[in-house]
Amino acid sequence: MSLARAIGGICGVAQRVDDPVADRFRQLIGEPEHLVFVIADGFGMNFVDTLPEDSFSRTNLVLENRVAFPSSTGPNLFSFGRAEWPGQYGAIGWYVHLGELNARATLFPWVRTKDDVSLTDLGLTGEVVWPGVPESLGYKRDSVNYIPSLFSDSVATGTLHGRETVVGYEDLGEVIDRVVERVRTASQPTYSHIFWPRVDNVSHEVGTRHQDTLREVAFVDAELGRFAQLLPKNAGLVVTADHGHLDMPEQRKFVVEPDDPLTALLVDAPSGDERTLMFHVVEGQNEKFATEFMRRFGEHFLLLTADDVVTAELLGPDLVRDFTLARLGTFKAIARYDAGMKFRRGAEGTGLTLNAQHGGLTPAEMLVPVIVA
Repeated sequence: MSLARAIGGICGVAQRVDDPVADRFRQLIGEPEHLVFVIADGFGMNFVDTLPEDSFSRTNLVLENRVAFPSSTGPNLFSFGRAEWPGQYGAIGWYVHLGELNARATLFPWVRTKDDVSLTDLGLTGEVVWPGVPESLGYKRDSVNYIPSLFSDSVATGTLHGRETVVGYEDLGEVIDRVVERVRTASQPTYSHIFWPRVDNVSHEVGTRHQDTLREVAFVDAELGRFAQLLPKNAGLVVTADHGHLDMPEQRKFVVEPDDPLTALLVDAPSGDERTLMFHVVEGQNEKFATEFMRRFGEHFLLLTADDVVTAELLGPDLVRDFTLARLGTFKAIARYDAGMKFRRGAEGTGLTLNAQHGGLTPAEMLVPVIVA
């Protein structure tokens, strides 16, 4: 949050609140004529710490930062893009229960989860689901957001950045070269943002310790080092991540089957993700659900009421908006340690197939680097 406010301030946006941490970030970044901001998806401190001491990322690490909760891509990309806490804009999980549908939606693919029907066909827009204005539209610089072509045209991307600022790309080396050329030939101050998803993708698939993941981490570090060398002296490079990663052992992957008694107590499948789930409980069944859930899973999960979540300021210190509260539901389960859970519905997959995950409150998920060069 404070990093987003600092970048906004450098780009000419008036600071809306007194934020000493944002002021500190601005001191560390300076006032470069050309600002380049990279979010490497999943590139948490747990991965930076695996790199050699003389690597680019560790040499230029200025501090460790804590991401917004839930420690997932959607909540944190919107925190960066809106300079607001998750309680303000309602992006609080991969799956979100939408009151407009009384059903769960998968927002980044932009579909109703149970049947993959487009939310556009169901009458929804990005502006309805995520109210607010992208912070970068107020930047007093020539601004471009470079997003992988696979989802550069998505509803989420357009709502997050403003469609007119988005440019698609195919690979990291290509986009680095494009940004370097853009900065070198610019006739006015610029802001360039790059989102790179591969560390997250590989870690989900094979885990944090697999050689494929560590090779991707080393590749990103090397490319960032090349980037810093190619940029002219009047440019500043800032790198961070939206979350880290945590391996989930098979013995702590819990699958609740369609015929389980807990499932019958829910309005719909839980929203959130495998590390932090939100339950919309059938009216009058709160006590029964909480008692049964804690009896079976209390060793591995905390179970908080919506009021508990707000009081603990888990979605930020600002007032949580009503539509976010509706999405939060009755209870929120947060995994202890390295557990994960899925409520399976019908033929919806076989269980928890990801080897590493995020979304919870552990340091491996919450701590990310801030790299300045």
